[in-house]
Amino acid sequence: MKPLFAALSAALLLGTSLNTQAAEQTTPTDRSIQVYKKADLAEWNRENAAGGQGPLLGSFAFTRHQTADQDAFKEIGWLTLPPGASIGQHKHTGNEDVYIIVSGKGLFTDSEGKQTEVGAGDITITRPGQSHALKNIGKKPLVFLDLIAETAVAQAKTFTK
Repeated sequence: MKPLFAALSAALLLGTSLNTQAAEQTTPTDRSIQVYKKADLAEWNRENAAGGQGPLLGSFAFTRHQTADQDAFKEIGWLTLPPGASIGQHKHTGNEDVYIIVSGKGLFTDSEGKQTEVGAGDITITRPGQSHALKNIGKKPLVFLDLIAETAVAQAKTFTK
């Protein structure tokens, strides 16, 4: 039941259809855990993420559905875009989103529409008010780490409500 709820929640937030294989997406993050073994990561696969095309395959330590107000990091996970798949252009408001490219070849689009080819070792960052998109332009999967952190300003607003 929990994977289905997480998938439906994310679909409503992102306007996408999701794979319901997500595991334990709504269980609150256990703040005592400091090591997340790859074999224990929760799967969260999405179709047409942020208006992109094709599957976005994910394995997460935790997602935005599991964190609390005091958590700076809202998502940490491994993501894979198969050849030709993409994440559509989308804007970030109260957070920063970092992609650390591990393997494959992609095309990153920034807020201004500038496209930059990215590959293993490259790092992208999208800050509050900026937007981004990513497409796999290679023949192999594009694998990257995704880290989403809430900004101090957003956290301050949360704590002063």
